[in-house]
Amino acid sequence: MAELNDWTAEYAGLVMGEPDSAVSIVAVDGLVSLPDVRSSDLTLVQQHGLYPGDDYMNGRTVTLTLEVYGATDEEFAQELGRVFAAFTVGGPESPLRFRFPGLAAGATAFVNVRPRKRSGPVDLNFAHRVCNVVIELFATDPHIYADAVTSRTLSSPWQGSAPKLRFTSPGSVPVRPVITLDGAQDCVLTDEVTGWYFGTAGAPGGLTINSEAQRLTETETGVLVNDKITPGSVWPEYGFGDHRLTLSTASTAGPATAVIAWRDRWV
Repeated sequence: MAELNDWTAEYAGLVMGEPDSAVSIVAVDGLVSLPDVRSSDLTLVQQHGLYPGDDYMNGRTVTLTLEVYGATDEEFAQELGRVFAAFTVGGPESPLRFRFPGLAAGATAFVNVRPRKRSGPVDLNFAHRVCNVVIELFATDPHIYADAVTSRTLSSPWQGSAPKLRFTSPGSVPVRPVITLDGAQDCVLTDEVTGWYFGTAGAPGGLTINSEAQRLTETETGVLVNDKITPGSVWPEYGFGDHRLTLSTASTAGPATAVIAWRDRWV
């Protein structure tokens, strides 16, 4: 989808915050905040404290405050109608896309939400064709996702070259990429910053690594070949900060290539 302008948002086709727009963004709450945490700590019997368990996030609540106005009664009614139509109940979760400099690396990002509440007074401002509408949105998935998928290509050394892939991961949640390997006979993909590596042995040259699903498959057939992963391998995962990748292969027919794709995300 098209990149949004700074300090704008879009939901269900309604673009908010554009200069001279009849729908302005007054405030957004819930994008910087950490969602409520669901703890599994256990009470210790006849002892002080708790037994530590795993923590998990609940859903994310996003509160959007809009100012809607119109030059005429007809324009005001039309703009309110557009807001009401966009933020209605009963539908599936849809992306609330936004671009707020400083948040989500300053690029367009989204969180999948659905409206749960909408409020606004009919007061003196309303009589002058201005209404502040407060919309409560809820996301069952608390993650904020980059709108664009990041894709990088890395080759193995060939004829004296020693390529390295350097990049910075901006997301607060480690990304688990999908990596498509071509010509990668007995290959090893290494992150020189963390020291982690992922290797294969005895597999065909065309492979796909799905780190999120922890599946190694033949690219053409989709056949699972997890048994071809070498001991000590770690599923590729790139946390916040700098990374430096190298790719090696036993192939002598030419350089191997890896296309690494992921979507940054935050909480």
